[in-house]
Amino acid sequence: MVAGSVARAAKSWQLTLFILAWMLIAAALALSGKLNHFNATPPPIGLLVVSGLIATIAVGTSRLVARLVELPFAVLIAAQAVRILVEILIHASSTIGLAPRQMTWDGYNFDVVTGITALVFAPFAGIAPSWFIFSWNCLGLALLLWVTGIAAVSFPTAFQLLRPDNIWVASFPYVWLPSILVTAALLGHIIVFRKLATKRIPPRTAT
Repeated sequence: MVAGSVARAAKSWQLTLFILAWMLIAAALALSGKLNHFNATPPPIGLLVVSGLIATIAVGTSRLVARLVELPFAVLIAAQAVRILVEILIHASSTIGLAPRQMTWDGYNFDVVTGITALVFAPFAGIAPSWFIFSWNCLGLALLLWVTGIAAVSFPTAFQLLRPDNIWVASFPYVWLPSILVTAALLGHIIVFRKLATKRIPPRTAT
């Protein structure tokens, strides 16, 4: 049953094309060097991040992800466990001087908590009360927005509050961290909220 739901969700070719197009746009901007213009107002990397978040909210509230909303909570929550791997890679990048320390769990990034709790919670999501799923989803979203804010105030712009500079995400392939991985995590949270909302709406009865 779960495998069938995943297979149906994967057939959303419009969503697939949208993701591929966004990946190519982000890669092209990074490879062109345009994202490294941090002195511009507004900085191109900031525009890319904000555009990605807005587009993700638009997609997450559209019919493009209707099949994803049909997936079981266990699958939707387990998908967020990939953030463990992401945080491990960011930490490893920090040890070689690529990523700034404040963007790791040694600094101000606690997003790995979402990944770990997703791994633990997913097997029991089918029997968990809605309020617990909602609370977990809010926590994950808050941690995601928090680290996004840490990244933003680490850009070498007039609004920089933290150092070292966060410039690595303006280069390829690291640009896919804010443009793809962050937006994918955000989309996952939006889909969980949508699924919770559908559970609260009583089915229509024939008249």
